[in-house]
Amino acid sequence: MKKIFTFIVVCLMSLQFATAQEAFVEENIQEQMAEFVGGEEALADWIEDNISFPMMADLYSIDERVVVSFDINEDGSISNIQVEDSPNALFADEVVRRLETMPLWIPAMQNGRCVKVNYNLAISFVF
Repeated sequence: MKKIFTFIVVCLMSLQFATAQEAFVEENIQEQMAEFVGGEEALADWIEDNISFPMMADLYSIDERVVVSFDINEDGSISNIQVEDSPNALFADEVVRRLETMPLWIPAMQNGRCVKVNYNLAISFVF
């Protein structure tokens, strides 16, 4: 059986502090960024354990990189998963399908309150 090695290539974080319900906070001071429970290593482990090489892609022996962004909400749930870059829909669909089952994160904090943030993640599939 072929061993699939999945890893995080890039974790870029961008913060979105203004929401439709709140007035823009002039001092956008990030106190604590949202974090996967257990940190980046636990996130990498979760990705490796839960996101697999699509079966149809096995036929093509393809290496792929999927870049996604998603919101980490005030309650730690994720939403608004968007594929930012993926040359192959098989890989993008697998990443989105599995991210929809991701456990709760520790939400970001700003000014003593939980806030919604946007998180960018690049996942490489290496055949």
